[in-house]
Amino acid sequence: MNTVGRIGSYIGRGVRSVSGTLNPFGGAVDIIVVKQPDGSLKSSPWYVRFGKFQEVLKAKEKVVNVSVNGVEAGFCMNLDNRGQAYFLRELDMVDGDSLTTRTSEQLAALNLKEGKNVVVFTCAKRQVDACIYLWRWDTNIVVSDVDGTITRSDVLGQFMPLVGVDWSQSGVAHLFSAIKENGYQLLFQSARAISQAYLTRQFLFNLMQDGKGLPEGPVLTSPDGLFRSLFREVVTRSPHEFKITCLQDVKALFPSDRNPFYAGFGNRDTDKLSYLKVGIPEGKIFTIDPKGQILMNHHIDTKSYTYIHGCVDDMFPPLSSREQICYGQSVTITKRRYFRR
Repeated sequence: MNTVGRIGSYIGRGVRSVSGTLNPFGGAVDIIVVKQPDGSLKSSPWYVRFGKFQEVLKAKEKVVNVSVNGVEAGFCMNLDNRGQAYFLRELDMVDGDSLTTRTSEQLAALNLKEGKNVVVFTCAKRQVDACIYLWRWDTNIVVSDVDGTITRSDVLGQFMPLVGVDWSQSGVAHLFSAIKENGYQLLFQSARAISQAYLTRQFLFNLMQDGKGLPEGPVLTSPDGLFRSLFREVVTRSPHEFKITCLQDVKALFPSDRNPFYAGFGNRDTDKLSYLKVGIPEGKIFTIDPKGQILMNHHIDTKSYTYIHGCVDDMFPPLSSREQICYGQSVTITKRRYFRR
């Protein structure tokens, strides 16, 4: 079978494997928990979906058990008629008011370790998993889109890895690893559906370039099903609507007088719009084209991920040397020095 035929075959297989309506296992979006200056904890929404199989379950079977790092969480979730999991509000069980987060006390009882924790959701012997990342209130975040930014194109980047073809942007693993080593946290964002969350994490954290992989970080996909996500991406062409809301949810976890977002990488104008909406300075927004060239302020520069990696300490200063630098300073200097045409 030729390459085109193989791609078509795998696309069909891939759609069947990630569709929330055809795959009863659904998916779960990674969760971010932020420790506040006073020691309390705040959590991003817990988005979990089990597909359509719950329609054949009895009411008492529509309970989702939760475990973190192999230990039962002490609370559970319930499934609605769409297969989405939610928390019942403990003080309003009669009305069935639902929540998507936990209290600080409930989060503290999970005994999360700093960095990555594994959470497993189980319902009627089926399970989906995700990660919970525990960060400090003073974390500096670098956001990266996935398709077209880590991969070389939006569509083929999803399916080429399924046929064993490396479709990643050259140098991205080395650059992002260096950024992480300088003390920043990577956040990966994608408009892919929640039922693609597992495959997206598998792709990202199995990607290797010259022996270097991408650093770990939360992967935030759309909480919607496959077809609604595709409609937003392909028909209305408005993935930024989800991305802005998602980033605003993350920003709300941090003190109101502090913006945690330091820089953003994307491949579309909508990515830039999303980053500007949450306060990332324009000089810290990097737009990548399919050739790996950086588009900044509407000017194509011949600089690449590899070039930025070579001056990463200047563009992403080690945090130990910039603790007293106000957020957003030196953006103009950086832009002039490294992105002059």
